[in-house]
Amino acid sequence: MDLSPTLAAPVAFAALGLSLLWNRKVRGFLPDDVPGKGRKQHARRTPLAGIALVPVLLFWLVLDERYTLAAATLLVAGLGFVDDWYKEQSRDFDWRPKAVVLFAAAAAVSAVRFSPLTDPVSFLLAVALVFVLVNAINFLDNTDGVACAVASATLIGASAGQGAFAAAGFAACGFLPFNWPKPICFLGDSGAYALGLCTGALCLESAPSIAALVPFAVPLFDFVQVVLVRLSLRLKPWRGDRRHITHILQNAGLPRWLVAPVLAGIAWWCTRL
Repeated sequence: MDLSPTLAAPVAFAALGLSLLWNRKVRGFLPDDVPGKGRKQHARRTPLAGIALVPVLLFWLVLDERYTLAAATLLVAGLGFVDDWYKEQSRDFDWRPKAVVLFAAAAAVSAVRFSPLTDPVSFLLAVALVFVLVNAINFLDNTDGVACAVASATLIGASAGQGAFAAAGFAACGFLPFNWPKPICFLGDSGAYALGLCTGALCLESAPSIAALVPFAVPLFDFVQVVLVRLSLRLKPWRGDRRHITHILQNAGLPRWLVAPVLAGIAWWCTRL
């Protein structure tokens, strides 16, 4: 069965709409992002609904016979969903089991492309790259629409609009109207991890070279600069703050609602180079 990846957008839109309706009218199953001081800028409890994207991603990944990536996507999305529930309860999910699960998922995806036995160096570099991109997409989920828009532009552009990776990008497009410019739900770790893992797996599709990283420059740049700044300030790299490129652009005067389209435009341009 050959389905156009563009169909993932309306399917994801419908899946998210039904999930939000069920969560509100029937049974609350989505964790909420609770307003708070500091980084958070929303004034009311907002559902973390990225888990609704996962069935859509899994369908296209299985359809494309990417079974390992599908299983790994389900794993990281489940991890993110648990982490989202911890956040609603103002509890910290220990970073160590999170790191183990994310590294395991990255290793599984990397082993499809590079053999850990015959090419261990490439395999380890691939694991590190996928791990970084998973977290890089999650890092961008700090301003309305940014993670979805950047992931969408990167996945669709770098895949030339074909296959399961493009479908993942179009699924992110289906989520975007609920998340930007006035969000009624957030992606959360579940959705960000899932899109991030697909982004990392797509990066491995290219020949291992510096040039292959250019289409993924936006999330990689944000991740690297934020981690380096936090380390220089002797802060924990995984602790959130307002030092991302999204915040830098807003501090420079860019309206909040324009941050997502600007960064998505840059991400798309990078895939065209």
